[in-house]
Amino acid sequence: MPTPFTPGQLDSLSLDIDIQLRELQSSDFPYGDFKSDEEPEDLPERAPEQWQVIAKVSKEDPQAFWQRFKQAAYSDLCEEGGVLNKQWLTYRDLSSRAVLESFGAILAAMGFAGNALEILAVALAVIVMHLGCTAICMEA
Repeated sequence: MPTPFTPGQLDSLSLDIDIQLRELQSSDFPYGDFKSDEEPEDLPERAPEQWQVIAKVSKEDPQAFWQRFKQAAYSDLCEEGGVLNKQWLTYRDLSSRAVLESFGAILAAMGFAGNALEILAVALAVIVMHLGCTAICMEA
């Protein structure tokens, strides 16, 4: 899927992601992978501002939105040959640009556009990059 973002938007949104990740890293909650013994209800505590943004922009319960997004992004992040899976397995890191390209296309396919698309892509990228792929790839 082609990205809905221009190169300039990708640069600007990547900077937003980097800033938010730095803020999360300096927060009280431990940085790193979501643990398999954590419950999905614990996710909002790991990135509270991003979850509030999801609720406001999507106009959905953030947990319900997360489940829909998780299903849509699963093949990119979790399946062998997925767009982001190889990068994660190789480097245990994801580039914000690659995540934005993938998540932007997924969110566009989910019906989001314009400012809402940008805001949701950044919030979701921050959550996934903060927690690691485990947050999406763990068994439900």
